[in-house]
Amino acid sequence: MRTISLFCLFVLASYVFAKPEADLTGQANFEKFRNRLPWIWQSPRYFEPPKVKDLAWPTDAVDRFVLRKLEAEKLKPAGPANDRVWMRRVYFAITGLPPKAEDIQTFLDDTSRNRKRTLVRALLGSPHYGERWARHWMDLVRYAESRGHESDSILPNAYRYRDYLVRAFNTDLPYDALVTEHLAGDLLENPRLHPETGANESILATGWPFFGEMLESPVDLRQDECDRLDNKVDVMSKTFLGLTVACARCHDHKFDAIHQRDYYAMAGFILSSSYRQARFESMEQNKAVAKKLEELHRNHLSKIAKAFTVAARPVVDALDDDVPVRPKLVTSPIYRVEGKYQIVADYTQRNTPWLVDGPTFGQSPALPGELMLVAGDQPLALSRNGGAIRDPFWNGLKNVDSENDPEEGLLNGLSRAGKTIRTPTITLASGQVYYLIRGKATVYAAVSQNLFAGPLHGTLTRTVEAKGDAPQWIGHNLKHYAGQRVHFEFSPVGDAPFELLQVIDGGTPKQEPGVQKTVFRKELHLALDDLADGRLEARHVHHVAWLLEAGKVKIPSESIKSWQSALDDLAKEVRWESRLAVSWWGGTGVDEYILERGSPQSPGKRVGRNLPELLAMAPLQNRSPGRLELARQLTEKDHPLTSRVIVNRIWHQLFGRGIVATPDNFGWLGQRPSHPELLDYLAVEFAKTHSHSIKSLIERLVLTKTFGMSSATVDPACEDQDPDNRWLHRMPLRRLEAEAIRDSALAISGRLDRRVGGKPVLVHLTEFVVGRGRPTKSGPLDGAGRRSIYTALRRNFIPTFMLTFDFPAPFTTVGKRDVTNVAGQSLALMNDRFLYGQSGLWAERIIKEQASAPERIRQMYIEALARPPSDGELAACLEALTAFIELYGGNPDDNEAWRDLCHSFYSMTDFIYLK
Repeated sequence: MRTISLFCLFVLASYVFAKPEADLTGQANFEKFRNRLPWIWQSPRYFEPPKVKDLAWPTDAVDRFVLRKLEAEKLKPAGPANDRVWMRRVYFAITGLPPKAEDIQTFLDDTSRNRKRTLVRALLGSPHYGERWARHWMDLVRYAESRGHESDSILPNAYRYRDYLVRAFNTDLPYDALVTEHLAGDLLENPRLHPETGANESILATGWPFFGEMLESPVDLRQDECDRLDNKVDVMSKTFLGLTVACARCHDHKFDAIHQRDYYAMAGFILSSSYRQARFESMEQNKAVAKKLEELHRNHLSKIAKAFTVAARPVVDALDDDVPVRPKLVTSPIYRVEGKYQIVADYTQRNTPWLVDGPTFGQSPALPGELMLVAGDQPLALSRNGGAIRDPFWNGLKNVDSENDPEEGLLNGLSRAGKTIRTPTITLASGQVYYLIRGKATVYAAVSQNLFAGPLHGTLTRTVEAKGDAPQWIGHNLKHYAGQRVHFEFSPVGDAPFELLQVIDGGTPKQEPGVQKTVFRKELHLALDDLADGRLEARHVHHVAWLLEAGKVKIPSESIKSWQSALDDLAKEVRWESRLAVSWWGGTGVDEYILERGSPQSPGKRVGRNLPELLAMAPLQNRSPGRLELARQLTEKDHPLTSRVIVNRIWHQLFGRGIVATPDNFGWLGQRPSHPELLDYLAVEFAKTHSHSIKSLIERLVLTKTFGMSSATVDPACEDQDPDNRWLHRMPLRRLEAEAIRDSALAISGRLDRRVGGKPVLVHLTEFVVGRGRPTKSGPLDGAGRRSIYTALRRNFIPTFMLTFDFPAPFTTVGKRDVTNVAGQSLALMNDRFLYGQSGLWAERIIKEQASAPERIRQMYIEALARPPSDGELAACLEALTAFIELYGGNPDDNEAWRDLCHSFYSMTDFIYLK
């Protein structure tokens, strides 16, 4: 045994301390992997629809591809599904809801040639289409409204993303635009605006990176950042590319042509941006107002400065030339730093990237000696030192109908939306940071983009204040985080003034008092000459500052009247109130290190932001996050994967199995396409013919002969030859998803609230649902009648009924849900209190609407299953009803008896399955 143990230790040590494989071996594997799956790295090819023997069967080119494969495999397609089966199928495919009885009859009575197309277009025009297909997409981005881990703290305003998706699908936002908004919606120069409210729709798409799980106060922030990064890269690569790039975190991909450096190249896109709560309703309107405000100041500054000069001349002339104006005129203090340090940001110059959320700090920093206009009776001001200066014009901004980050945990409840400035991202050297500021603000040191401030990392957020007229150095001890990446975010407190001049890491800042000078009338006149000419030399800055600050010179009110009037008019254009939404905030470009074996303690070379090598884009040449360039690359018409992946996802949702049966993995461990030519044909058609319209492609596919087939095979031998239905000899029999089952129960009971969008309904919690972070309030049993998509999705408290029917845990991309068939599902259908309650409502309505028992049962079958009962089914229901009536006292209209009969419908196979 000792020998075996020593041998195991030897093998383990050899693995741990072994050097990485030579590049030659890695490159050989790379070429091998590329060559065995060449098609995924090549642009989709257009294939002409193939010739088939049975010319009468296809109604669309898609059918010809399917039939050609069936004929090659010597299989026969199933016959057509009847109208009722097809109608129920298409209703659930498009809206996720069952058809109403009156809609079924209307369709059956329609004898027009295009009745199916008319119905499909009506369903695609329904607001419930967006709800259905938004939920499919939410599986991809692991949508949740809380952080998980121990306390399951909320992610504020996450549901805005959900509502964005519903609107995007309902308005048929082209897929290339949807991709662009998800990757760079916050960076678009001309974002898409809501047609009625003017709210920025594009930025809402960028909330998806923050739906992942987050640890509370992780001990190792860098390790935690790497783990969160892994999840985001995984979601991004699977969702948009159908590749498992995250498998290359620790080494080159073991099965696909993806280098380890490719993983870190993609990681850089994510590291280059950070979290924020965006004022999405007001940001574009206020951005336009901010530009007008700058132009207003520029147009009036010269005029007001000249008026000040004219008013100042008599004051200066009244002074005796031989008598000092002021014996002790103090110039500005001198700020310098000794020792070794790095400048994080210097806003006294204009070479630091200007990264602001909202218009509070204006369009750019003020330079030393720059004249400004500020609201007030005497609007002319001068910035002695320069810097990022809060403009009081914007003090009235207010956030409404929104949640702030929690007081306990996430950023300690800091109010930052729309009034924050952030620095570039740097790596902390000494960790002793100093801020040169004037006024009061909260500062958040975003070390490794950690959002939880406590209990271990409470020092990352603090309030800083420099009292008095002159800026001061304020220290912030972050030595514990030396060696980690960080950027700093500053948000003014309340309406307090605030100026940010510099942020440094290390060194010893010094502040020397201003120089005392004696000033004479001649010097003041020279300064006024400069001012009148529209320029101000550095030697005269303090002279003008003294004149402005002394309060001896009054600008005539008529000289500022037009400016004040224009300012008041401009204030009326400001949208002062806005709701918030979680979103990305673009920072400076960050290139990640390649971590040997994925360990943060073993950083190697930096790698530039990019896609995997075989999909690579041109190297980035600027300091931007690079996500806009990434979006443009992925939406190129000939991109190898973008269109293939989405048309495969659409096919999967409609047919129950993708052409590539592993929609999140087109790589070697995924499955090969069953109909590769069809996949490429649809990818090309999607971009060319359908203009990236998801609605258009869905309409086409559900009207094909393939989609219209029965789920019953025409020949039993076909099942033996194609047991998995890989070649689509029939439509698959499919179980409804958890949401569709629950929503169907609401719809047929009459309880369904069909409103679209809005705040999530609190999740219903039974006495058996326990755990740390349990919500303090429980929601209604029936979710207020809202569709399942509107139930609050707390990561640690997902509704148990939904989990029973394979609702996916929101941890990574799930493009293909599990479909299980276990006893717990039957028990849930029989015993769940929600279904029991809906049965009572359904029974109450049925009793009122129909007189006789057979009519009621027939109505129930049509509403629940979209078909009338067979004679045998009717007899069985009447027999069961008789037993129930006897059980409850003999009244044929007894609600409890009918409730039990209604309840039995939920356990029918036909209720939870689509034929």
